[in-house]
Amino acid sequence: MMAPAAEGVRYRINANDEMVFVDDAWDRTAAGMSGPKAPTVVGKRLWEFIGDGPTRRIYREILNRVRDGCVAQFSLRCDDASHRRLMRMTVRLATSGIVEFHTEPLETVSRAPIPLLSHGVPRSDTMLRACSWCNRIDVGADEWTEVEDAVERLRLFERETVPQLSHGVCESCHAMLTDTIVALERCD
Repeated sequence: MMAPAAEGVRYRINANDEMVFVDDAWDRTAAGMSGPKAPTVVGKRLWEFIGDGPTRRIYREILNRVRDGCVAQFSLRCDDASHRRLMRMTVRLATSGIVEFHTEPLETVSRAPIPLLSHGVPRSDTMLRACSWCNRIDVGADEWTEVEDAVERLRLFERETVPQLSHGVCESCHAMLTDTIVALERCD
């Protein structure tokens, strides 16, 4: 079943990677995903919101290229417990060292709620990795699968509490982002 697409969000960082602007859509989007509100975001460094090393490295590479005058564009998923959301992110230099991030919705699909992706549910000490770009779950043996399949394969519905989620980058997204970064090297 198709749901209305999420709205796009714009935010900007300065030369010190501090959030200096978030648009009105930020709070509407954050409310639906239990994310931080605009007043608590502005003034903080972008890196406070990106927890894992591989994702930080990729964003740093993209920012280096964007600050050299390139425009980066890539797709990512921004799922919540009840929706799969495919988004496109565009990162470009705005003015005076300000970098703008703009996400725009491409597709939103409703699904039965998945507690693993719900905020505020009790969590166990067990950790699972989710890809920061495609939201697939690392089920071991270098295999990443959609969350619905991971819940079934790992028998998560049989547990009293769901695992905590950490983030990383799956091999296919890493390859796609590496291609994006390589293409940015040739943007001049």
